[in-house]
Amino acid sequence: MTTARDATARAATGPAATGPAVQPRPVPPAPSSLASSAAQPGASDGYHRLHPLTPFLRGWVIVVAFAATVGRNFAEDVTARAIGLTMIFLVPAAGTYGYCAWRFTRYRIDRDGLRLDTGLLMRRTRYVRLDRLQSVDIVQPLLARMVGLAILRLDLAGRERKERADSDGGDSASDLRYLSIGHAQRLRAQLLVGAAGHPTVTVGSIGAAARIGVDGPADSPRRLLAEVPPRRLVAAIALSPAPWLAIFGAAAIAVPSLLTGTRAGVLGAIPLLGWLWHRTIRVFAVGYPYMVSESVSGLRIDSGLLERAHATIPPGRVQAISISEPLLWRPLRWVTIRMNVAGGGPSILLPVARRDEAVALIGALLPGVDVAAVHLARPPRRALALAPVHWWVQACGADERVFVARHGLLRRHTDVIAHGKVQSIRLVANPLVGLLGLADVHLDTTGGPVRVRSGLRDRQEALSLVWGQAERSRLGRRRAGNN
Repeated sequence: MTTARDATARAATGPAATGPAVQPRPVPPAPSSLASSAAQPGASDGYHRLHPLTPFLRGWVIVVAFAATVGRNFAEDVTARAIGLTMIFLVPAAGTYGYCAWRFTRYRIDRDGLRLDTGLLMRRTRYVRLDRLQSVDIVQPLLARMVGLAILRLDLAGRERKERADSDGGDSASDLRYLSIGHAQRLRAQLLVGAAGHPTVTVGSIGAAARIGVDGPADSPRRLLAEVPPRRLVAAIALSPAPWLAIFGAAAIAVPSLLTGTRAGVLGAIPLLGWLWHRTIRVFAVGYPYMVSESVSGLRIDSGLLERAHATIPPGRVQAISISEPLLWRPLRWVTIRMNVAGGGPSILLPVARRDEAVALIGALLPGVDVAAVHLARPPRRALALAPVHWWVQACGADERVFVARHGLLRRHTDVIAHGKVQSIRLVANPLVGLLGLADVHLDTTGGPVRVRSGLRDRQEALSLVWGQAERSRLGRRRAGNN
């Protein structure tokens, strides 16, 4: 959560000294201050600016947005002369926008947090408190990678990750874009040191951060847990129905227009081609290379071919996990693993993996848990009246550590939640379900793609599940607190 307060520290002055006047000497900053470790040459007031190449990386957005608008609405009237005249005015405007966005953006690290000032006509101040900081990730879009820059992405407690306003994700209001990759790694380490409760530690080097359990650069020591092979990712994309629907839909719209010599149908197929790009090339670019590893600061996910992303999930932040099995993947026993992360974070743990790899990975994240060993019970047979096709798929069960629920026919889901992560338990029954003496049990946790629910249970069994799960959750939280 960010606030608009000024956290500038003011040093207290003592009584005036007596005796002959002496030439005052500047007092050097305390080496133990977190802010002093982030200082750069020329930043006398403690404020720092983003990288000087930021205007070039932000200005092109205007050019692309204008070109997309013109191409969609005025495709028939566009000429080379019109494009040239437009670019004469558009390029300087884009450059001016990028320069102003850089010139009037500055940040400063205080003892308690990071202050970010933005805006030309309307000044805006955001204050990121270190004690509310959940994670700090480094993202490198393609253009930024080409010049050695990166985005420093801040995830805060008290809010869920909302839909991003920019193309590469991130809460653009509190992200630092763009910094050199080396400075982004150092600043990330400094912020995580402060967030870990060590504001008095000097973190002028990555090694100092690693000594207290904070990751430094991307090549810091870690143990590889899982990796996605490129051939498996390509085959998984080809076995998904969305790309084929986009291809046939675009062909059905564009081919008649090409045969009649009109452009309207071709332009109408552009959204479907964009969807095709999103479901094929973009999925591959995000999913390869994709590595999940264990580091000193938690679960680390490194992904991206064109846009590199390095995300770290601190220990205990994974709230629930879902194993999804699409229909066309089942003969190969391939699955997708999604998760809910407290405070926001990546929602995909692995885009495609073998089922035995998924079970092993869950066992590494939740020590002592074997999802395959949990006994799952189906609903009573009278539930066939409401679920005649997928009754046999629904099942649930629990052991001493986790609750497991299975549902879905075309896309089968196996949801797993540790008892200590359950925030509330609900018994839900609409009139038709209640008429058959059935009820649904919902286990609520933080927001995300995973919704743990066991449907169409016998009402007495559902009540037993609610009370039993409440006791297991209480014991799970106590066990987690003792650890």
